[in-house]
Amino acid sequence: MIIIKFFLISVLTLAFLIFSFSSKLKIFQKLSVLGGYALVFLLILKPEYSDSIAHVFSIQSGTDLIIYIVLALTALVNIILYVNQKNHNQMITIIIRETAKQNAKRVEDE
Repeated sequence: MIIIKFFLISVLTLAFLIFSFSSKLKIFQKLSVLGGYALVFLLILKPEYSDSIAHVFSIQSGTDLIIYIVLALTALVNIILYVNQKNHNQMITIIIRETAKQNAKRVEDE
């Protein structure tokens, strides 16, 4: 059990460090990521805490609680990525249209 805890904490720490140093996040976002990291770190070290929290919300086990949270967060991340992708596509379309207009004006001037 100790080996898997060490492995999970190592992977989590590596992901946290890569994400926090390679991303241009605002301070609130960095604090949110840090808080999430601390919570997951605590639940890895003390899994009985997840059972206690689950019982507060009338969920049978801590494992179920963690699965529900992961599903909700995955849905949230997918929505955020979809909206960002849609915004990027709109910006690219605008840039391409403006470039085409500029090129058309150059051709007319020649």
